[in-house]
Amino acid sequence: MAERRNRARWMRPFVLATLLLVASLVWAQSPANLVPNGDFSQADGPRPARWALDAAVREKGDVRLVDLPGPPARRAVELRPNRRNGGDRPLGLGQIIDAKPLRGQKLVLSAALGAEGGALAVVGLQALGGGGGSPVQLTQGSTATPQQQTATLEVPASADLLVVYLVAGGQEGRALFADITLAPAPAPATAAAATAAAPRPAAAAAASYPAALVVDLGQVVRTVPAELFGMNVEWIFDGQGLWDNTAKRVDPRAKLLTRELGTTLLRWPGGVFSDTYRWRDGIGPQAQRPTTAHYAKGPSSRHSFGTPELAELAQAAGAGLLITVNAGHGTAAEAADWVRHMNRGPGPSVRWWEVGNELYMKGDLSGAHVSAEAYARRFLEFAAAMRAVDPTIRVGAIGGLNYGPYAFVADARWTEKLLQAAAPRIDFLAVHNAYAPVVMGGARGTDARAAYRAMLAAPVNIEANLRDLDALLARHDRPDHRIALAITEWGPFWHVLPDSPWVDHVKTWGSALFTASTLHTFLRQPRVEMANAFKLADQGFMGWLGRRDGDWVATPSAQVFAMYARLSGHRVLGARIDTPGFDTPTLGVVQAVKNAPWLEAVALSSPDGRQLTLMLVNRHETAAAELRVELPGLRGWRGGQQETLVGTALDAHLGTQLPRIPGLRWAEQTTLARFDQGGPDEVRRASEALPAATARTLQRRLPPLSVTAITLRDIQR
Repeated sequence: MAERRNRARWMRPFVLATLLLVASLVWAQSPANLVPNGDFSQADGPRPARWALDAAVREKGDVRLVDLPGPPARRAVELRPNRRNGGDRPLGLGQIIDAKPLRGQKLVLSAALGAEGGALAVVGLQALGGGGGSPVQLTQGSTATPQQQTATLEVPASADLLVVYLVAGGQEGRALFADITLAPAPAPATAAAATAAAPRPAAAAAASYPAALVVDLGQVVRTVPAELFGMNVEWIFDGQGLWDNTAKRVDPRAKLLTRELGTTLLRWPGGVFSDTYRWRDGIGPQAQRPTTAHYAKGPSSRHSFGTPELAELAQAAGAGLLITVNAGHGTAAEAADWVRHMNRGPGPSVRWWEVGNELYMKGDLSGAHVSAEAYARRFLEFAAAMRAVDPTIRVGAIGGLNYGPYAFVADARWTEKLLQAAAPRIDFLAVHNAYAPVVMGGARGTDARAAYRAMLAAPVNIEANLRDLDALLARHDRPDHRIALAITEWGPFWHVLPDSPWVDHVKTWGSALFTASTLHTFLRQPRVEMANAFKLADQGFMGWLGRRDGDWVATPSAQVFAMYARLSGHRVLGARIDTPGFDTPTLGVVQAVKNAPWLEAVALSSPDGRQLTLMLVNRHETAAAELRVELPGLRGWRGGQQETLVGTALDAHLGTQLPRIPGLRWAEQTTLARFDQGGPDEVRRASEALPAATARTLQRRLPPLSVTAITLRDIQR
């Protein structure tokens, strides 16, 4: 995490090294590519010619040229970091380009990056002289096959030099770099041509709509808690593939991706299997662990992924733990023993504990449904036994309020009865109120576009439900005890049966837009202190890490999640958005919505108040948002960055695959526009440096189907 937060510093060693070689590295610039030997066709021994290697980093790993499989034939630089790598001067190469002829121009940096085995590949471009401005960077840590990325930098009018650098983060594995190009951005002949160049369906019109955002820098809504960026982890099927049974280890690729997502909290043992789980089955030597049923008359798994493996994953990710104790078939003494066991280590200490999973559902697979009154008595018994072991833990109860078709709590007064009986002993209320669209009944005849529209509108209903829960809990708050809200399961969710044509749509770009908008609702609600997406990994269809050609891949929702996870500790500011909207009828579990906004926005300031971040979600399928941001009280900023993820269609995905299981046949999945074209280029990332400005307004064009982070640095009030 520290390396990722500090990667902007990684260009420093290349300034030092390449300035010494500036006479030999400032070349006549080709209009096709301003980077000499960007294709690495020229060698200097085992290394590429015209690229400088700082002598101080040579001991931090190996550098060599390799041939990539073709056709076409391509050469790449391979950086293999070792245990000495890290800090402000990591393993890497750099070169300098004369910036004076390029002042004022927009340049496009392009590179193919790959990384595996724990390494992170970074390509950066930094202007030097006269302040220089912020660098742009391309990063890759989630696929071994180099994938093309681009970013845009406007060369400051005072810039003297440009530094291009290649860096390997991490201390093992390898980073690959190919096809490094830097060229002036092409000027489109017309505005329509510029719009057409954005990644979207070929038939989309170059339409736009106006939007206005007013940010109140003086109104702080809340500070973003770290626990808002959690994930669920299940014990079944080798931890849903997190345990590599061949190598007998927690999958290193999964550990790397869990860290790169910014995951802060892992909920365990995850979902419906919590109330049948016996924690002692998952400890001790692997050879001695039993195989047990997931639930009565259900399939079975060996307990290869248990508490020690979970602790290893959490430590690798820098994440804490939320443990759900078995309140369906377990005992209070068993739960207390688990608290005692976790306090003895190894692994992170566990502050958060949840009593039971979905015992309010009559159809819960654990078969342990109870009344609200019985659960309240059980909660008090469990909480007392667990706090007797460790009085510092925070213990949560389960509940929720039904809304519209989203009615999974069998007793509509469950939460009210629970609070009347146990409110003073409840630290947080765990709810599962943020799944969508859940097209279970009659799904086969559902119109695809209508289903996606309903999902995109669902956060309006989710936020209203969170406000209702806040009002209910407020009636039971005391001056010294405020009950928090925890959304311990949430995420895109379409269907659960293999014969459904919707089951794999959880991994589409439209589902990622729902993820972003739902995170906005959590950010805006001060009582929401925790959220755990469902779920981190799955060899089937719901994992936020998917499988492509046998390797783990961060799905679109996971990539969006990572953009928001870095906002932990920021302050949410007051903001008002004015944008056109859309209406949706009731569909699945989503109640009808009127005038859901096409553009979603949240504004945040950094802990030190010097940085302003705008998170923006354009959910329109074909129209760009012409956004005007009003920043009253601001005099300007000294630079910034815009980062955008764009999908080619609502149903675009990254080529992840449903597993091949003997005897199981998956239904042919619904295609709206691009589902049958899945591949790495269906979701694209672009970044652009923003120049300094003396202003209190900002105007940006946000492409259709996009999630954008705009960061203004060193803001002046």
